[in-house]
Amino acid sequence: MKNGKIMFTTKWITYTAVLTALVVATNFIPPIPTPAGRIYWVDGVVLIAAFLMDPLAAFIAGGLGSLLYDVLQSPAMMLPSLLIHGLQGAIVSALLHYVFPKKAEPLWAAISALAGAVEVVLGYFIYRTITLGVPTAALNIARNVIQEVIGISIGMVICYATTFKRQLAKNHLLPDFKREVRQVKDKEGEKDKVDEDKIPAREDTADGD
Repeated sequence: MKNGKIMFTTKWITYTAVLTALVVATNFIPPIPTPAGRIYWVDGVVLIAAFLMDPLAAFIAGGLGSLLYDVLQSPAMMLPSLLIHGLQGAIVSALLHYVFPKKAEPLWAAISALAGAVEVVLGYFIYRTITLGVPTAALNIARNVIQEVIGISIGMVICYATTFKRQLAKNHLLPDFKREVRQVKDKEGEKDKVDEDKIPAREDTADGD
């Protein structure tokens, strides 16, 4: 699939599709009931997508995955879920991969995840304030905070407390979006050069021929 000069590789598409499906599936895990509402497990998968992938893939996995679940379970929440969890994935991925240094990655991953958690809590608070009023929105803050703590714990444990991400990188199984795009461009440049070399040199002819 090609869009201008950007090539979305098969690996990138596969990872994005699998992570999106995992977000949908995780939403079906029975939530934790609380007096303020139910606590879902999905944020952990959104963060895994953000830790492993680029911002676009993380937005698709978090946003589209949540939207597809709401299509089946809660249609009224489709747009809020798309925006809130999509932005969560994109923000965390952008901070981790493009803003913070590569050294001490687990520390920066945790800080990035906290930034994403603030966005989710604030996003749901604004949505509930508009639709249900401030008192109801305020009652749900604690539930959302707990959900984010659980999600950050899941994402950090899977990607950094284990060797999961290191093993993927070591075996070249992680999609490196920037590198793969650069490789595609380089190959296209090499092909153009080879094609030019195949063109025989034009022989000069005498005037009048």
